[in-house]
Amino acid sequence: MLVGIIGGGITGLTTALALQKFGFSSVVFEEAQEFRQVGAGIWIQPNAIKVFNWLGIGERIKQKGIALDSVEITDSKLMPFKRRNAQLVDVGDNKIVAIHRAELQKILVQEVQKNTQIIMGARYISHETHDKGITVTFEDRSKEVDILLGADGINSQVRKSIIPNSTLRNSGQVCWRGISQMDLPDALKNSGLEAWGNQIRFGISQIAAKKVYWFAVAKQSQLKQAASTNEKEVIADLFSSFSPIVKGLIANTDSAQIHKAILHDLNKISTWCNDKVCLLGDAAHATTPNLGQGACQGIEDAFYISKYLSESKEDPAKAFRTFEQQRAEKVDYVVNTSWRFGKMAHSAIGQLIMKSILKLTPERMVKKEMDKLYHVDFL
Repeated sequence: MLVGIIGGGITGLTTALALQKFGFSSVVFEEAQEFRQVGAGIWIQPNAIKVFNWLGIGERIKQKGIALDSVEITDSKLMPFKRRNAQLVDVGDNKIVAIHRAELQKILVQEVQKNTQIIMGARYISHETHDKGITVTFEDRSKEVDILLGADGINSQVRKSIIPNSTLRNSGQVCWRGISQMDLPDALKNSGLEAWGNQIRFGISQIAAKKVYWFAVAKQSQLKQAASTNEKEVIADLFSSFSPIVKGLIANTDSAQIHKAILHDLNKISTWCNDKVCLLGDAAHATTPNLGQGACQGIEDAFYISKYLSESKEDPAKAFRTFEQQRAEKVDYVVNTSWRFGKMAHSAIGQLIMKSILKLTPERMVKKEMDKLYHVDFL
């Protein structure tokens, strides 16, 4: 069986590795002409670390990133509302790893290319299902595969081909991401922080020596009041009352390397699959980034879809149905919880409620919820 994977991002590449481990042949089709060293930071949480450990690349990822000893929600001066540590470590002692997305992608590409072909510059156009398999049409070629996995992100063209009425949901929030060349104080070097101001947020985590990933989130409506069209100046103005560390991170970031996006998720779709095609990751269940679980859920998808295909090699449709049934409840929880978190964090009343919850919720209850989030069946 030859498995076609549309999309050479984190989900698609991890899926190719998982399929290799289960003995499948696959080919990855990536629209870009080359893998570029772009992007910002990413948190690899314990559920995803479990999958990477299973694939044998967990240690390489940990060596290239920074293990976080704590994750805190703070005020604008970086003072935590309540210090917590328990939610970071699962029973296997797998900490969150903060890493540059390009470093993670590099590791995945190197591993995939050992046994699997990656075809660059392959822009998916359509596919046609027939008795013997699927003919996938690209802008400049076609390819025959037995089954097709769509891992082509939130704007998935594969999804549009099988679920043409799918729609995105606009959060009304804008997010900037950047990498700052700056040395954090020792107390913050192994921490992940999200600082809250007046309906705005600023996140910080070191990802390498003198290299800090940050993100900033505000309402789209707040941008109408901006005195400048220069993105760096807009961010600096919005967060001018925050800690000098925040202001320093913004100042020490190359303006050309600041990435801006309106935050969306995917409205729940009727199904992720048909008999020979299945959607994975953001193509199936894109979420806002408020829980840091978007890529992690795609990584989980890679493990589960490969496992279920290995158990139903003669009936991929059964594997697809089992996969969707197994994954739907968890990804719905992630998508919905992340959406609510984002809405409340950008509401004055919502922030007050959430601060109270943070202060009053017992540590054991937080740990219980995190264990549920970080659990991966069979691993």
